Amino acid sequence: GNQLSGQIPPELGKLGDLRNLSLSKNQLSGQIPPELGKLGDLNTLYLGENQLSGQIPSELGKLGDLKTLSLRGNQLSGRIPPELGNLDDVKSLYLDQNQLGGEIPSKLGDLDNLELLNLSENQLNGLIPPELGRLDRLNELYLRENLLSGEIPPELGGLESLSWLDLSGNQLSGSIPTELASSVGLALLYLCNNQLTGEIPSQLGSIKFLVGLCLSSNQLSGEIPPELGNLDILERLLLHHNRLSGEIPPELGNLANLKWLYLHENQLSGEIPPELGNLANLKWLYLHENQLSGEIPPELGKLSKLERLYLGGNQLTGCIPRGLRDVPDNDLADLELPFCGR
Repeated sequence: GNQLSGQIPPELGKLGDLRNLSLSKNQLSGQIPPELGKLGDLNTLYLGENQLSGQIPSELGKLGDLKTLSLRGNQLSGRIPPELGNLDDVKSLYLDQNQLGGEIPSKLGDLDNLELLNLSENQLNGLIPPELGRLDRLNELYLRENLLSGEIPPELGGLESLSWLDLSGNQLSGSIPTELASSVGLALLYLCNNQLTGEIPSQLGSIKFLVGLCLSSNQLSGEIPPELGNLDILERLLLHHNRLSGEIPPELGNLANLKWLYLHENQLSGEIPPELGNLANLKWLYLHENQLSGEIPPELGKLSKLERLYLGGNQLTGCIPRGLRDVPDNDLADLELPFCGR
């Protein structure tokens, strides 16, 4: 954070007793010197948020005492060296926001002590290695915004310590593995913006610590499982832009902590459940572009925290509850319905 420029001197590799090296948030350019692989006692190496280019030196795999490696936010290209799988003690590995390509090395599944792996916002392709399911201590896995394809490995469901799983913005296909429900500590499950098909597994309703569930912008079909109403502390439920059908489960009205409910751009039918009026903390409600019919439940007028409301593109009748007229951001004018009462 000192606006340092120029290249990283390879002579730093001579500092044999160095424990911590932090050069992040500068304007350093050029390549990462392979000589840094000689710093055998190094515990932390922060080179993130610079303008470094070229490939990641395979020599960094020799840093046997390394606990944290951050190369995020640079212009690094080429493949991820499999040698990084030799970092036996590493707990955090940040390679996100670069231009890395090729496949994710299966050797990363050997990092027994790894707690955080962030490979997001690169150009990685191929399959997600099932070997990542061996990372028993993994707490956070971020692979979003890449070119990954194929199915989600069911082996990821064996990660009992996992709390954050973000695979959004890829080209993943196939169905959502029911095994993911075995990661009972999951707080965030983001699988949006992929090409997933099939139905939403009802087993996801058993992940009791889930705070955010994003399955939007896929090709999911079938009905919304009523079991999702068991997610007591859920704050964000994003299921929009799929092919979901059937009625909106009234059980969603049990989600007392819900703030965002996105169900728009599906094929949902039937009436809006009055139970949604129980969502006292709801801020954003998107139900537009479906096949909903009937009257707008007067219970929705009790949602005092509502900031955004979109109901257009349906077949709603009757009148609009007066309590909704003060919602700051809405499309109520598009409904061409009067407000209820005088």
